[in-house]
Amino acid sequence: MMIDDLNLKRIREIPIFDVCSKLGISLYGMGKLTKRAKCWYHDDKHPSMHVNKKKNIYKCFVCGKGGDVIKLVQDYENKTFPEACDWLVNEFHIVLIDSEPLSAENSSKLNSKLNNSETNSVKFPSKAGSISVQSVQSVVPLSPDLVPRSLSLDSQFCKSAISAGYLTDSQLRHAAARYRLGCSKDGGVIFWQIDDQQRVRTGKIMYYQPDCHRDKERHPTWVHALMKDTLPPNFDLHPCLFGLHLLTLEQPTAGNSSKSNSKFNNYENNFGTNFAQFPSKAGPLPSAFTPQTSDFSPQTIAIVESEKTAIILSEKFPDFIWLSCGGLQMFKPELLEPLLQHRIIIFPDTDPQGEAFRQWTQVALDAQRLYKFRYSLRVSPLLEQHATPEQKEAKIDLVDFLFK
Repeated sequence: MMIDDLNLKRIREIPIFDVCSKLGISLYGMGKLTKRAKCWYHDDKHPSMHVNKKKNIYKCFVCGKGGDVIKLVQDYENKTFPEACDWLVNEFHIVLIDSEPLSAENSSKLNSKLNNSETNSVKFPSKAGSISVQSVQSVVPLSPDLVPRSLSLDSQFCKSAISAGYLTDSQLRHAAARYRLGCSKDGGVIFWQIDDQQRVRTGKIMYYQPDCHRDKERHPTWVHALMKDTLPPNFDLHPCLFGLHLLTLEQPTAGNSSKSNSKFNNYENNFGTNFAQFPSKAGPLPSAFTPQTSDFSPQTIAIVESEKTAIILSEKFPDFIWLSCGGLQMFKPELLEPLLQHRIIIFPDTDPQGEAFRQWTQVALDAQRLYKFRYSLRVSPLLEQHATPEQKEAKIDLVDFLFK
């Protein structure tokens, strides 16, 4: 994907004095708007390179070479144009807005809408800040026996997902098995939070109406709260993303890397991503899904608010691993820490004021400052751009939009 004029303008506006400082170029002189440097294009004994802060350009008055901040990084660091842009984006934490035309490759209504959401996503550089936080959580899990004892398709959620037309019977059975859906004695669905080490953090019991919308008259219940009298004395809840266990259960390996590579290449073509153009600072961009070790390959993760949305869309768009944070206010930067090596796109719900989109964009920015992600985080503005005023008033999510 080509860098559009808007993003180039934002990159070129990075203060040239700051760029020189990052590159280690010494500036001489007392002027506030113009300083000098020894020209790196020739053997310069006296500073003949003029660096202009107001115009944000540089020019040598001996050899005549000069340019903007992108050209400066290109020539000083011996980088290509895309590499220079990548360096500036990462070093100065520039948020890029992808603005390619909406994809028309898929005639399917669902694929078209979802593909368009990616091409217009807000992109965060893959290295922001030098703060490396490795939070060490002493997780005391619940008993793993709780999950298999609860597994059932008898919850109102499972029944209504089929009757309301969201999933077929076979799709529901497949999704329920993958996400390990349980059922409480009173018909509530149990969304187990199981982490990437297969530890049961907790479970959320929720109730649904026959149309597969949440029963707002019945508040969710947490399994650990029901077990408070039998919990280990050192139990301390550390929530995780719903579906996180799928990362290790469905991890591609060297034996099937060609299939995964094909999937990701199709994803790149359809969604207009620019991973190749802006490689991560974590190292040279590997071939898609090339394992870092004998048993690891990066996944493409989609994060949504509700568990219902993750489950339904996992069957509609299986090339993603769909995870859920469980609520607007429950999306926190630390939830993304297990996903540092994976490709992530975040789909906020919508509302009349765009508050959900703003909040989740801020969470993504905070996560970039705390952690070193291998790939760029993306926040999709699909619902902000395409939902009607009535849909925003109803605070719809991705499933509501796709199934309207």
